Amino acid sequence: MINTHIKKLTKKLTAAILFAPLSALAAAPATTASIEARHGRVEVGTVADAAHILVDGKKIATIGADSASLFRITSMAEREYIIVQASRPGLHCHHSYLLLELSDGAPKVSKEFGQCRDLGGAGMSGAAPVVHLNNPADRQTGVESYQWQGDDVILAFESPSLCGAVGFLAQKNAGPVSAPLASRVKGPGRLQFLSAPDTDCAMPGVFVVPGDSLTASLASGTFVYAHYTNPKSGRKVQGWVPRDRLSNL
Repeated sequence: MINTHIKKLTKKLTAAILFAPLSALAAAPATTASIEARHGRVEVGTVADAAHILVDGKKIATIGADSASLFRITSMAEREYIIVQASRPGLHCHHSYLLLELSDGAPKVSKEFGQCRDLGGAGMSGAAPVVHLNNPADRQTGVESYQWQGDDVILAFESPSLCGAVGFLAQKNAGPVSAPLASRVKGPGRLQFLSAPDTDCAMPGVFVVPGDSLTASLASGTFVYAHYTNPKSGRKVQGWVPRDRLSNL
């Protein structure tokens, strides 16, 4: 009798396990990163070797990765973009990337790109996002810039340095000065020329001094793209300088 009872109990337990909901047996994804975007909450949840990308709690993509990080690309346009950086620490190539597009419609996810590269920066080229990826062997050389066009991400251009990539993008996005204006350099000390509208992008040995005359042609935030001709040697240089160092801008 005891053996018969045990057999019946075992069958019941076996049936209960076999027909238990899969959700009760699977581990819930652990949220590793999240961003509150204008068009919804973006999260990454990881289980085992998979990273799940969710928008407002709905899974829209899964990638093979130990973890993933999220980075917002600043945009004033209707659409907004999030960079997903997938991490695979056990491999020689640690990172790859996806772009997530958010709008009033359904979210879109790009294909993976930029394997074996490190994230250097990002920006917008008009209405399209651009992601700058560094060479991990040397973070200041061999920068690749990827742009989302249509339904695909393409390698848009390559630059010798991150400052070069940022400067190229800044010139594409900058607005013209209402009229090319000749200005005098004001303020104390040398005025350093920059290869991009960023004080970390100094052009070694290229500077002007108070009283020198420059002509500005483009504007980007607090910087202008200016041209200078040395009155003695005739040498011409151009680059970005802070707007507030010029007398009439």
